[in-house]
Order: sequence, then C-alpha cells, then structure tokens
Amino acid sequence: MLKRGVDLHQAVANKLSVFPPGRVLDAGTGKGELARKLATLGHKVSACDGLPESEWAWRDSISYRQCDLNVGLPYGDESFEYVVACEVIEHVENPFAFCRELKRITRRGGKVYISTPNILNVRSRVRFLLEGNYEFFKYPPIEWEQDGAGANVHVDPIRLQELEYYLYKSGLRVDEVFTSERWYGWRVLFPLEWLIRLQAWHKVRRSRRPGEIPLGRLYRHLLTDDLLYGVHLIVSAVCI
Repeated sequence: MLKRGVDLHQAVANKLSVFPPGRVLDAGTGKGELARKLATLGHKVSACDGLPESEWAWRDSISYRQCDLNVGLPYGDESFEYVVACEVIEHVENPFAFCRELKRITRRGGKVYISTPNILNVRSRVRFLLEGNYEFFKYPPIEWEQDGAGANVHVDPIRLQELEYYLYKSGLRVDEVFTSERWYGWRVLFPLEWLIRLQAWHKVRRSRRPGEIPLGRLYRHLLTDDLLYGVHLIVSAVCI
C-alpha cells in the first residue's frame, strides 16, 4: 500500500484515548474538529484560536476563547492535564515563547502534543534539492499573506532537532516521536533512501570520535519510516 496510517487529528486522538479523561486544551483549534474528537473520549475540552467567540459553533459542549497565539494563551498556570497544538507552531512569530506558554498552562506530569509539517521526509528533501523550498513551505510568505492566507501562512520550517530544543528549553521533555499518515509513493526513489541511510551511518560513526557531539539518538528517529515518509512530525512531551 502506498498510504498507511490515519489522519493527523485521529493520530493525536488515538494517543489521548489511552489516558484517563482530564482537562484538555486544543490550542489553535481552527474549526474545532480535533476538539470534538477529544470531547467524545470523555475529556473536558477547552479550545482557543483567533475566531471571534460569537462564531464558535460548539459553545454548548466545548469552552472557547478568542486569543492571539503570538501574545499568549488566556489560561492560568497549570490549567490542563493535556494540551494539543496541531499545525500551529509553524505559524507563530516566536516558537520559543509559544512552547513556554504550552508548558506554563500544563500541570506537572501532564502531556503536550505538538505537530508541524514533516520537512525531513523524502518528498520534502527532494523538493528542497530541486527548488530550495521544503514541502508545505513552497510559497514566499509575503505573497502568500497578500493573497489572503492571513494567519495561515507557514513561516517557520521546523525539524525534529529544533522542535526538541524549543520544548527542552521550555521545561518539556519529549518522550515519543510519531506521525499520522505515511506516504510510500516516494519509495520508488529507493536508491535515495539508502543514500540517506548511508550518509547517516557515516555521520553517526564519525560522531563517536572523542570530542564530537553524538548523533546516534537523533538518527534513530530520523531514519524511521515515520520521519522518512510521514506527512506530519508529531511529538509527545511531558511537563517536568
């Protein structure tokens, strides 16, 4: 099969389905599809985004607040057991500040799920080689915004390395890396995958030398099918 897995919202909902019901925030909820999925699991769900509160369609079942995600989240410290932010961080002006806000509103020991386009999959690497743009970041942001995209412009292409670091500096420890759907159509470029693996093996081997920064942990993630062929990069992090 060329496509395996589930869509982004279902991938995150599946992870939260195994935990006891609790207070959940869907930050950057959009139209509220994920928030509704989480509510059906028994969680007490809140949501926030730039949409005016009067236009929120799920007022009877899901608490909603309008906010500017670049400014902060309108909730008190440690308000939630679980926080999700799907396809948000690539839009914000300051990813470090956004991650600190996610940490602030999550109780100690709670879980944060955050996703962003996976710019390290094979398809995105080929696009970058040919045109200098990552997948999902192929348009210049100024023209994209002027064409009416507004806050939906993708500004920050973020690899796993950077996302881990943003969370680490914010007091969140990544404990799982996964994806949603995996598209295997690009496996027709089979020699390219093995070239990537060969280069990674060489880099990891060199990194074991005295005085070098070890790379083995990182490449154990980057060489999985989830990262080579996954559409989204999704991480789970624990609030410490």
